[in-house]
Amino acid sequence: MTQQQNNQFLSEVQKVLLDDQDFLRSLLKQCLQTLLQAEFDRHINAAPHERSEERQGYRNGSYTRSVNTRVGKIELKVCRDRESKFQTELFKRYQRSERALVSTMVEMYLQGVSTRKVHKVVEELCGSEVSKSQVSVLCKELDEQLEAWRNRPLEDEYSYLVIDARYEKIRTHLGDVSKAVMIIIGISTSGRREILAIEIGNSENEVMWGDVFKNLKERGLRGLMYAVSDDHNGLNQALDRHFQGVLWQRCQVHFIRNFLKKMKWKDTEKYLELLKDVFAATTREEAMRRKNDLVVQLEENHADAADWLDENIEFCFSVYALPPEHRRRMKSTNMIEWLNKEPKRRSRVIGIFPNDPACVRVLGSICQEISEEWETGKKYLNMDVEYEEISQEEVELSQSI
Repeated sequence: MTQQQNNQFLSEVQKVLLDDQDFLRSLLKQCLQTLLQAEFDRHINAAPHERSEERQGYRNGSYTRSVNTRVGKIELKVCRDRESKFQTELFKRYQRSERALVSTMVEMYLQGVSTRKVHKVVEELCGSEVSKSQVSVLCKELDEQLEAWRNRPLEDEYSYLVIDARYEKIRTHLGDVSKAVMIIIGISTSGRREILAIEIGNSENEVMWGDVFKNLKERGLRGLMYAVSDDHNGLNQALDRHFQGVLWQRCQVHFIRNFLKKMKWKDTEKYLELLKDVFAATTREEAMRRKNDLVVQLEENHADAADWLDENIEFCFSVYALPPEHRRRMKSTNMIEWLNKEPKRRSRVIGIFPNDPACVRVLGSICQEISEEWETGKKYLNMDVEYEEISQEEVELSQSI
């Protein structure tokens, strides 16, 4: 029964991930490079720079070996010894079991890269000489690489932030609990997008978000003038405390969803169109006029919804302080909604993450891949536009939370 479940799990993994070349290439390269290094260390019976009477030879540089895989060509460095006796068996083993190895690497990744589990499956593919300590080194290198990216210094200035969170099931000593995966995207003054933070928190309270914002500032975040997010007390309080003077925009898409929950089903289509018309206004003044008309129409049959909309919708109008060219993309958190599609595909296969580090490892690596594509791709916004001066009144209004 267990074998059948494992086979079914591996089959699902292959369907979801084997076609994602960018996600796997760097992971597979690092795995193979680590195994190559371990094999050479065993051959000469000494680690790099190690003084040992048991040494069987000495290093003599390296050469590059290309391996064609299903995730693209991978360049690996193969060590030489002075007597040219070292001949790796890894490539033969890899070519014989390429699909199995790729699948195994993915399974290791999705399982949180448990040393015990990784040792078992790698041993089957690459020989019994792969030790648990070598697997631990591999896992450590993967985590260190991701950790370095998550804590990298922020050298650019970031005018805009897009902030949101999603929830994942994570196993703890108390049982399986839902934890917040907090993601922040920055738009730099060059107009490029970059994922600045991905953190795990027990909830979206002020302390959790405050720690994330504090870390961003310590890494060098500067130049911020505008942030868009859903309405959440803890998030808003942390924003107000750490980024005073920054405009806050309530996500219009989330606002629409919240509004429709207050309507009777038969009235949703009518009032959805009217609310969309409010948000389609080209100026703040016109948006306010349309909002007032909508409130009047709601008051007769939906008095509670009218009061709620009248009190909260102006937080959705901060976007009018931005240049018209930026408003469509900066009025909501749709950017993160799209980004979350990829992590959701992976986490659906996993179901429940074994621990926090496993969750960060999987979702963080996806975010890193996407962020690096954004940084080298087309600009997201043209920042060479004129900004109207933002009044203190607008800032205070957006922060009256």
